[in-house]
Amino acid sequence: MKGFLQSKAAGWYFSLAAMALAIVTVIVYTVRGGNVYSPVDNTAVAMLIVGIVCNAVVLVKDFRIGAFVPFVFYTVTVGILLNTEMLFLSNVMTAIDNNALDGAWIFFVVTLVLSVLCAGIAAAMRMTKKQ
Repeated sequence: MKGFLQSKAAGWYFSLAAMALAIVTVIVYTVRGGNVYSPVDNTAVAMLIVGIVCNAVVLVKDFRIGAFVPFVFYTVTVGILLNTEMLFLSNVMTAIDNNALDGAWIFFVVTLVLSVLCAGIAAAMRMTKKQ
């Protein structure tokens, strides 16, 4: 195992961080359970899970363009969640129903954005050191 990690470059660690953050995101998002305005979106959960699986494959089998695939899935998830959470956010901003952003909502949004950033950085970097 030590020899395996010695051959990995910084991009591999960013990709690992992106996968860990995405796992935390999908867990917190599904456990939170949504709200009246935006229940848990199955498409967002599916995109995150597919991105996590692709990310795991990229971590094991290094192929250059493959690091871009998890980035795409995580970014699509951001778009889906922006669409599904729009009514909730508009109600929070206008204070119509006394809604407020809960800690779990903020947490899964922050971890999702960080996973997108880490995956983007990983896609731009090498996964393994030059031999």
